[in-house]
This record gives sequence, structure tokens and C-alpha cells, in this order.
Amino acid sequence: MLRTLFLQAPSFDGFDGGAGSRYQAKREIKSFWYPTWLAQPAALVEGSRLIDAPPHKQTLADILPLAKDFDLVVMHTSVPSFASDVKCAEALKAENPNLKIGMIGAKVAVDADGSLKSGACIDFVARNEFDFTIRDVAEDKPWADILGLSYRNKDGVIVHNDERPILENMDDLPFVSPVYKRDLKIENYFI
Repeated sequence: MLRTLFLQAPSFDGFDGGAGSRYQAKREIKSFWYPTWLAQPAALVEGSRLIDAPPHKQTLADILPLAKDFDLVVMHTSVPSFASDVKCAEALKAENPNLKIGMIGAKVAVDADGSLKSGACIDFVARNEFDFTIRDVAEDKPWADILGLSYRNKDGVIVHNDERPILENMDDLPFVSPVYKRDLKIENYFI
């Protein structure tokens, strides 16, 4: 099992993390929702850690020293935050060149090819139904065998594996509340 960090990257001061998203917005009120998109795969990966930087007021300087403690970082991204998230990924790779970095979120699910081409520091993206895809990566399975994964092979060629089937039984997913309790300060979340 790879030592895995799930990361909602730091953002600018005043960032509003409404709806657990990566919206890069600033409003007169803040509404931080739980990072469900990261917590769900984190619940599947034993021994993982979840950092939700914006509501915990963590900066890139706070996150960078952790790069050497992990083998794998999974970041949630979006169209508005993608450029900023890539910069965070580049900084993490500079700290630990052996770190594998993957991204999840609607932006990479819809534009896996473009996302990988836009961010050379991104090793892979997990497309639709990414929870078990991420678990397979964290279990260090061969990437060529993981459904729903897009990645660069050893020759630098972008490969898109077959889609992962739609999850029909949500009870196959574990509860995320233990991840919230373990890794988050719940008082930082409010709407």
C-alpha cells in the first residue's frame, strides 16, 4: 500500500469553499462544506491522510514538508482552480521527485487528455467513478490494469484505460465520518 495523501490544495486568502468544491470564489460569507470527493476514496485507502487546506487555513508552506512523507498525492481539482492546483503539484514534486500525483474532479473526468497535457507534473487522472480507481492506484496495482485511469506510460505516451462501470450499490462505499473525525477539525465547516 502506497503512503497516500488526499489533498484539497491551499487557495488564496478569502477563498470560499462552498459545496465542497474547488470554486475559486470570494463572497461576503464563507461556506466550507466537507470534502466528500476526497474523503470517500480516503475511506477506502487504509492509513491514508486527508488535508483540506482552505478551511484549516493551511498554506503551501504548511503542506510542502509533507511531500517526503508520502508516495502518492491525490488532489481534487476543478476548471477554476486547475492552474493553481498544478502549481501546488509542481511544488510538491520539487520537494519529492518520486511522488506520484493524481487528480480527481469534473475537470479531469471530462478532459483527461487535456489535463495531463496541461500539467506535466500530473502522473495520472482518475475519471468517472474514481473511488475504487484511486484505491487500486494506492494498492500499487499496475496502472495498465486499472479501469477509469488516464496516465502517462514509461515512454511519456498518454494512455486512457477503459471506463470503470457505474457504481450501482452505494453501500459498497464505506462511511466517511471516521475520516472526518481523524483528519478534519469539524468546527471549520459551516454554511
